Amino acid sequence: MYYYTVQKEDVAQSEFEDFLTRMEGCPDYAEQLGEILQFIKEIGEKHGAREAHFKHERAADALPPPYYIQPGKPNKFGLRLYCIRLSEEVVILLNGDLKTKNNPEECPNCRKHFRFANSLARKLDEAIKNREVILVDRELQFDDDFEIEL
Repeated sequence: MYYYTVQKEDVAQSEFEDFLTRMEGCPDYAEQLGEILQFIKEIGEKHGAREAHFKHERAADALPPPYYIQPGKPNKFGLRLYCIRLSEEVVILLNGDLKTKNNPEECPNCRKHFRFANSLARKLDEAIKNREVILVDRELQFDDDFEIEL
């Protein structure tokens, strides 16, 4: 199982590092962050990145898994980590925040992360179809000068 992340040009941290830095600085989210990190570990070590372990969010995906949030019960788990599941062995971890609205487009915290994840997922899918990015087993292969403009 391979996890990747991305780093925007002229930004010091990767998307996932930014998520960790911001969430580790919020003691109110410590338990939820720990649970998301545990999901990442378990998916990587035990389960593989099967679709069932990710909440489908248009072209992208999110954690926690959909089965963790039970329909009809109050949702006290508001932290979202957006990602892109490319296969059962490759996931790109991105960024996220505390989701305050049911629709991420309406959430001031998650909107930009949700939009970025979906935009990147569409562009990456296009690059894979055009063979600019090739998924070989658990590795992404691309030229050194490969860039995605969003």
